[in-house]
Amino acid sequence: MYIPDAFKETDHDVAFSLIEEIRLGSIVSAAGRIESSLVVFLLDRRICPNGRLVGHCARANPQWKAFEESPEVLVSFLGPNTHVSPSWYGTHPRAPTWLYASIHVRGRVRLVQDSASLRAIVVRLSKEMEPAGSPWHIDTVAEYVDHILSGIVGFTIDIESIETQLRLAQQNVMDDRHRVLRALEGGSPMQRAVAELMRRFTFRDAE
Repeated sequence: MYIPDAFKETDHDVAFSLIEEIRLGSIVSAAGRIESSLVVFLLDRRICPNGRLVGHCARANPQWKAFEESPEVLVSFLGPNTHVSPSWYGTHPRAPTWLYASIHVRGRVRLVQDSASLRAIVVRLSKEMEPAGSPWHIDTVAEYVDHILSGIVGFTIDIESIETQLRLAQQNVMDDRHRVLRALEGGSPMQRAVAELMRRFTFRDAE
């Protein structure tokens, strides 16, 4: 991924936190032909030197067979993103641009197909994703979970490299950063999500 220096984030803990917030990643493989699937991922930060992703897909999805042939994969996570109008800046002329957070993870995938390990993935994913205080619990549908295991394939990805781009107006002078932030704070839910990322990351060098 091409990342200008102003937007490059090298702290893996920042990347891990964003992955745990985004969760949905596009896994890309290239065995014979390029394939891509959207997968909800679990993250083990402390397993392997660079961490490990854990996910599953439908057995009917042919991409998992490509993992056996060519285990090198790319997983792309795209967080909140939005257009920025030149009219928001105090200095002109300016061009329209786009703000976003993006993480690219490269690694080697290993299939998980035994029932006990598959069940552990499904149960863990459910427990991590279900809102606190929810009256639903996966143990109440244990027989259904066992029934669906034959229709999925699990996998783990030992992370070999992480690239993180936080394109959040860091290159602008402070007045323009604040102008963009104020505009986004009054916008759509997606724009407000980008504003929250700006509050977290864009003003760190000014502290």
